[in-house]
Amino acid sequence: MTVLQRRLLVTLAVVALVALRKSDSLLNPQFWAEDGALFFVEAERYGGWGLLFRPYEGYLHLLPRLIAALGVSVPLLHIPAFYAWSALAITGWIAWWLQSPRIALPGGWIAALALALIPHNGEIYLTTCNLQWVTALGLFALTITDDAIAPSARLGEVALLIFTALTGPFVILALPLFAWRAWSRRSVWSYLLLVLALACTAAHAPAILAWAIPSDTPVWAPLHHAAIIGSRTFTTLFIGHHSLGELPSLTLALVVPPFLAWLLWTRRAVLPGGLALLLAALLVLAGTGYKVRPDTWTLSELINGDRYFFIPKIILAWLLGACALTSEPRFRRLYFIVLLLPLAANARRFFIPPSPDQNWRASCALIARGEPVWLPILPEGMGVFHPGRRPH
Repeated sequence: MTVLQRRLLVTLAVVALVALRKSDSLLNPQFWAEDGALFFVEAERYGGWGLLFRPYEGYLHLLPRLIAALGVSVPLLHIPAFYAWSALAITGWIAWWLQSPRIALPGGWIAALALALIPHNGEIYLTTCNLQWVTALGLFALTITDDAIAPSARLGEVALLIFTALTGPFVILALPLFAWRAWSRRSVWSYLLLVLALACTAAHAPAILAWAIPSDTPVWAPLHHAAIIGSRTFTTLFIGHHSLGELPSLTLALVVPPFLAWLLWTRRAVLPGGLALLLAALLVLAGTGYKVRPDTWTLSELINGDRYFFIPKIILAWLLGACALTSEPRFRRLYFIVLLLPLAANARRFFIPPSPDQNWRASCALIARGEPVWLPILPEGMGVFHPGRRPH
């Protein structure tokens, strides 16, 4: 099997597994959170194309806004399906990119498969509002990619950088990695990517500066925060959805990252880019932790907010896969056994249960007739007012 054939096969497998794992989103498509409450309703009321660069929650959402703008031309009944299939296609695009032979770190196919197999609550799959967590992986991978030479490859990297950097705030976290790439390689292409990343960061800047930090923020609890990270990143990944308690979770958080850093440093010759990706995972945990304050959560909460730990889990699987592929056979088996633990520990939770039916067809009929309607959306209990479509 050639590299191209394997790349295509893995990408198709990822798309098929995601569709199978959350089949309800394709068989009975419904809006999820901001997909309906923000992107759909605003595109309906104001026209989607003028909203491509409208921020929300302190940053830009280019891809969801673009999907919403295109969705205005789709028959009303099929717009939720259009959102879901668009999210699936973009997931496939990132799975394809993670396997690029120009990415320095081995095991990109393992990272791609992890997109579909990683244990989590499913909120990221087939929802445009959560695409940023998937696309950010492509952005971080770009920071450890060998310089593109062919014009088509360069055009693809520019497109990847723009769409991923303007979908979510992760380009800010990736800036140190783009800067390191430019400084270490001193190549014109690396400098150009850094400039483009800076420009995308500047595009987010007004919204970030205008975003108000809640005034009633509680006092930080850093040790409990670290315990939450240990529990939600490592425990749920390898042991399943069980709480080990404060001390074991804290120990995992304090021991695993330094151990991985040491391991990647000692093997940096065969694992180029490994330390950069580990730093990316830690920056994501720090950045999201600053905004959502998981130190206010309890250790027994193992489902809510799973998206905040999605990227670190994928990167951890990638790093373990890279170590396996570059190790002696006796250690390789051990690494792969560790990689199989998430599948065994979370087998019961692999398939995402169907969501309660919000009866989009009935709401759709009212909207089409121009009647105002309270539009129920997922997760259950959420909703948004739609004034109804004006007759043409």
